[in-house]
Amino acid sequence: MLSKAEVGSTVFFGAYEQDNNTSNGKEYIEWRVLAKEDNRILVISEYALDCQQYNTSYTDVTWENCSLRKWMNDTFLNNAFSAEEQAQIQNTTVSADKNPKCSTNPGNATTDKVFLLSITEVEKYFTSDSARQCKPTKYAVANGAYVNSYNGNCWWWLRSPGGSQYYVTSVYYDGSVLYFGNYVYRDHVCVCHALWINLDS
Repeated sequence: MLSKAEVGSTVFFGAYEQDNNTSNGKEYIEWRVLAKEDNRILVISEYALDCQQYNTSYTDVTWENCSLRKWMNDTFLNNAFSAEEQAQIQNTTVSADKNPKCSTNPGNATTDKVFLLSITEVEKYFTSDSARQCKPTKYAVANGAYVNSYNGNCWWWLRSPGGSQYYVTSVYYDGSVLYFGNYVYRDHVCVCHALWINLDS
């Protein structure tokens, strides 16, 4: 039950295609609880659920205006959650966190139901590289995800800007943070969705 969730535990909420076998329907999404406060929990998908470009074109972009933000809060949101579940997901003020190693413009804060973690957040909630390592679902692999042949891990996007406005940060397959980042239109980096769930709903 969501109400019993504690930091570090996993919960199931929503459903999304994961085994790449559409004939058996969508699979329940497993989430890791990163924080719990004021009867709400911050969760991130335990596995990288999909492989998407941060932005569909190679251009000067921030989280505020990237195509991935729109996809996460429209296509993914409506595909993965029922109307009742969407009502439980809080509208969150997503801060425009700067990259601590670069002076790149992070854009403006946004209000979203689903979002990517920033560098600040991923280093706060995951205290080691090993904790940040992530494996993609079969569906994400079918959509082009890079999979490391040694450990089966993938890369996953963060929302903080990279070394220029044409780059965005990500987590490497070994769990380290790539501060300079990847081209925004790279098509082999995965998505780990984050959201706040209201436990009172």
